[in-house]
Amino acid sequence: MTVVCNATPLINFAAINRLDILKAAFGQIVIPQAVCDETTVTGFPTSEFVLQAIAANWLQVCSISTIAPNIPPELDDGEREAITLALETGELQILLDEREAHQVSQSLRLQVIGTLGILLLAKNREIITQVQAVLDAMINNAQYWVSRPLYEQVLRQTRELF
Repeated sequence: MTVVCNATPLINFAAINRLDILKAAFGQIVIPQAVCDETTVTGFPTSEFVLQAIAANWLQVCSISTIAPNIPPELDDGEREAITLALETGELQILLDEREAHQVSQSLRLQVIGTLGILLLAKNREIITQVQAVLDAMINNAQYWVSRPLYEQVLRQTRELF
């Protein structure tokens, strides 16, 4: 299975050196050039993990021709290119977290999976044994923000909080 990924999930998993979870959950992941630049060129602290994934060829950088006209200019370059790449390649799954990009993607009939959804998928497929440890690491190391009620809901879903 191949999916398109925006920067935030890459940043969250790379910040805790767990890109292996993405690889195990999805196999092949494609990112647009803007996402590659955002996670490797702009001083991203753990860019070496992203570069290693690209070198290992399970994370591929793809160019897009032009931004699809139905994608709002208010989204950042990575989001706009990731959505366009999903549309151009026909990959219906896209990994991203930002609310506005999520809404645009869904309106274009893309299946959106955010960081929390990736963690739930990884737990269900037994890629990871515990969501809480990985999620706490993201909160502490990647400054990933999750509201307390959502945090608790996810942990109840995985039977890690009763």
